[in-house]
Amino acid sequence: MADFSAIFSVAFLSSFGHCYSMCGGFNLAFIQLNLKAKNLFLLSLFYHLSRIFAYILLGGIFGIFGNLLALNAKTQSLSFFVLGVFMMILGFALILRGKILAFIENNIFFEKILKTAVRQARKFKGIKSALILGFANGFVPCGLVYFFLASALSQQNFLESILVMAIFGVSTLPALLFFSKLSQLLSDFLKKLFNTLSYFLIIIYGIILAYMGFKAF
Repeated sequence: MADFSAIFSVAFLSSFGHCYSMCGGFNLAFIQLNLKAKNLFLLSLFYHLSRIFAYILLGGIFGIFGNLLALNAKTQSLSFFVLGVFMMILGFALILRGKILAFIENNIFFEKILKTAVRQARKFKGIKSALILGFANGFVPCGLVYFFLASALSQQNFLESILVMAIFGVSTLPALLFFSKLSQLLSDFLKKLFNTLSYFLIIIYGIILAYMGFKAF
């Protein structure tokens, strides 16, 4: 069963730093596209709800695989160990920001598919651009998204997998919905502090999951 308090903590803390750098470009592109709209805040809300829907969809897909792994105790234990080790590597990669993170957050998928969606979205304004850009934002290659997908995969219950991704998306909503204002108010030191705390939580979560898998194997 997921530790939803840890899921929330990692998502909320990282949203004020890591998410600004990864999703900020999408946010700014959307805002610029709809700058003259009278209902920009409402459009931004639809944008982020569409992003969260993409996360929930991914959570459902990974939840199905998680249920299949849970059918065999040994397979599930091994998957816990592998996912835990992956989370530890991911946490250190996010802290060190080197070649490992660049490999994990490889943008080949983004270059080939997401940019096409972005180009299509620029033909529209209003609700259509909000839904298309927001949904595409949910598939941006991101280390944090991979952590939450790994968490979703480790759940024995399909609904819990969806809930993990839903909590992730909703926890990032305040920071990204008020992106333009909050990014100016927060100092670089605070952004780095929030990021570092969330990355260490990922490592701790990975250690616990790997230990659970190793102990049960």
